[in-house]
Amino acid sequence: MTFVNKLSKSFRWLRCSTLCAILFYMFFIGLILHSTSQKLQQHQQHQQQQREQHSSVEQSQAQAEAQSKSMPNERPNGRDQQQPKELQHQQQQQQQEVEHKQRAKSQSQSQSQSQLTRNNLVLGNAQAKDVTSKSAQPQPETVILTASNVNEKQILAKAFKRADRNHDGHLSIQELGQYINKRIVEHIDIAIMNNAREFRRVDIAPADGLITWDEYHRFFLREHGMTDADIDEHDEIRHTSLNRKAREDMMRDKARWTEAARTDLFTLTIDEYLSFRHPESSVSNLLELVDDLLRQFDQDGDDQLTLEEFSELNVDDDEDLLRKSLISKTLVERREEFKRIIDKNHDGKADRGELLNYVNPKTPRYALQEAATLFSLCDENKDELLTLKEMTDNAEIFLQSKMIDTANSFHTEF
Repeated sequence: MTFVNKLSKSFRWLRCSTLCAILFYMFFIGLILHSTSQKLQQHQQHQQQQREQHSSVEQSQAQAEAQSKSMPNERPNGRDQQQPKELQHQQQQQQQEVEHKQRAKSQSQSQSQSQLTRNNLVLGNAQAKDVTSKSAQPQPETVILTASNVNEKQILAKAFKRADRNHDGHLSIQELGQYINKRIVEHIDIAIMNNAREFRRVDIAPADGLITWDEYHRFFLREHGMTDADIDEHDEIRHTSLNRKAREDMMRDKARWTEAARTDLFTLTIDEYLSFRHPESSVSNLLELVDDLLRQFDQDGDDQLTLEEFSELNVDDDEDLLRKSLISKTLVERREEFKRIIDKNHDGKADRGELLNYVNPKTPRYALQEAATLFSLCDENKDELLTLKEMTDNAEIFLQSKMIDTANSFHTEF
């Protein structure tokens, strides 16, 4: 037992000594931390004092520089003090007189300015009343129309200048017809040239050489600024995300699709796509026009038109727009048109080739007919010459004609 007691006492002494050592070390470490923190604070305070001293030195230097700059201006005053008192008194009187004149002048200017401001306020109130009274009227429409008229006049003036070949300030029916014919030929050639490239842009899902309505419908929506995500969510029945003109164009294209799709109602070939997009540029469409002419005018069924068949038909009672657009009204004019324009070989008959040339929009006859229509509507003084004023007075007619808007004029006609 004595051994165990001794051992336990020794362990107690060890524990106590260990505890004392730990407490001593902790106290020592606390002293070290406290001293270091005090030193850091003193160092920071010392740096701050140095900064303050440095800034005060800079401020004093800046003040000294400012005083040195102001010294030359103050030196004349010192000289003035050294002058005799009488001279200083005279100078003070002169200075007071000058100041008095300046004050009187400034007062008169302020009075005149106040009077002007009163007048301006009165005028401004009167103008404001006029503006408010005018604003009650529908002025914005007039402004919009005026801006639109300026743009239209510029378009018409540019076209007039290009069509006036002899630069005499007037357009004859020949000059207008030649310019319209040039516009038509350019439009048709560009449409034929761009057809293959546009076909490849549309025929993408899949690119199999045939365009489906879904492919064209997506192409149409992309051309009108819609993204693929918007197209996927687009309601094809209502077309709510399209404006009115786009919806009308879509309905027109649907009607044309059924006319252009000859081999398959659901797809278009590259030639059928040209007929669909530009009916006036398609040879197959022109051949159909020839078939319509023969079916309507060929009375004996010999696949040719004679002078009598073409000229003796009364189209005034007929409601077919094609016949009215292709044939003149009077008997004499129809006979002259057949002899001079249609019957190229002068054998008294018009075969399919001659009729195809007759209905082709690229022939000068087509443009002259358009020019004659414009002259009959817009030549106000009936001098067989058109002026720029006559064109601008009838701007709506010319802007929708083949002289200006060739493509849309064709698309509404075919």
